[in-house]
Amino acid sequence: MFKKTVAALAVAAGVALTMAPAAQAAPSNCNAGGLCVYYDANYNGRVQTVYQDNDDLSMYSNFNDSLGGSAFNNGNSCNVVVYAQKYAQGQGWILYRGQGWTEIKDNLPKILSNRWCTV
Repeated sequence: MFKKTVAALAVAAGVALTMAPAAQAAPSNCNAGGLCVYYDANYNGRVQTVYQDNDDLSMYSNFNDSLGGSAFNNGNSCNVVVYAQKYAQGQGWILYRGQGWTEIKDNLPKILSNRWCTV
């Protein structure tokens, strides 16, 4: 029975590991530890970076007008959840550590708040 349990756990762990996204190389102008949002797609144009939880990102033009831009999570150890509303209200979108979105679509026209290390 013990061997079957260990084997089942090993299989489950293998499935979990294969589902984790592979890390991408961070864009050269995205500082370590930050959530970088670019004015243009494919990590081009002006970049703005935040490093902590934020309730209101509307003062940052790239975040306030993210549609058509891009984003990269260059966080040190955590995933980040971004929201189209202030104060982390409504639906959140997970941006995994070491991952990016090369073009932000109309489902997220604004990134108005974020939370680190919640998922």
